[in-house]
Amino acid sequence: MAQAEEIIGNFEDAIKKLEQSKKRRFKQTYEIIVSFEGIDPKKDADKFSGIIKLPNPIAGLNNKICVIAERDIANEAQKAGADLVLRRNDLEKLQGNKRELKKLARNYKYFLAQPDLMPLVGKLLGPYLGSRGKLPQVLAPNVSVQRLIEDLKQSIRIRMKGQPVIACAIGKEGMEIKALKENALSVIEEVNKRAAGKGRIASIYIKKTMSEPIRIK
Repeated sequence: MAQAEEIIGNFEDAIKKLEQSKKRRFKQTYEIIVSFEGIDPKKDADKFSGIIKLPNPIAGLNNKICVIAERDIANEAQKAGADLVLRRNDLEKLQGNKRELKKLARNYKYFLAQPDLMPLVGKLLGPYLGSRGKLPQVLAPNVSVQRLIEDLKQSIRIRMKGQPVIACAIGKEGMEIKALKENALSVIEEVNKRAAGKGRIASIYIKKTMSEPIRIK
């Protein structure tokens, strides 16, 4: 963590400057943008695509979760607060309905699927989820669905597309600087680890949804 602290030493000053930017009629999202040297976005994209659990949840962030399961797992997912639970019959009814399948892929951030339903999920939803970097996470035997959903509600997704850059949310207006910094440190620490042995972080910017970015490294 000390290394990450050094990397974003100007973080607090940047947040204070962003707080002085023009106010909007909605709570803007704080975003971090990290670019790399020595990373090939074509060869290394998978390495920089994934989910990072943040130490502080971001209220109001679209972290809607769709669980595709049957029987006990479906019931557990409902009790755990999944935003949508689809059973086999529900999914089969969407076959051929491209509009609804696209809508499903667009509206939900994370997808969890029971292992034996993965062939059906891949067939119907695969083309729409893959292009968005949202391929379902397979529910391993004996996994706590409740714990998994709780973790995802407190997570963000990173993805590298075309350029050696990742960008993701670290908070919303109204969050304390300490919480924003802890979230930023988690992201930096994770992507720095993924770059190890191949490249390094070249620059880091912080911005709000409607603001100009401020460089902190």
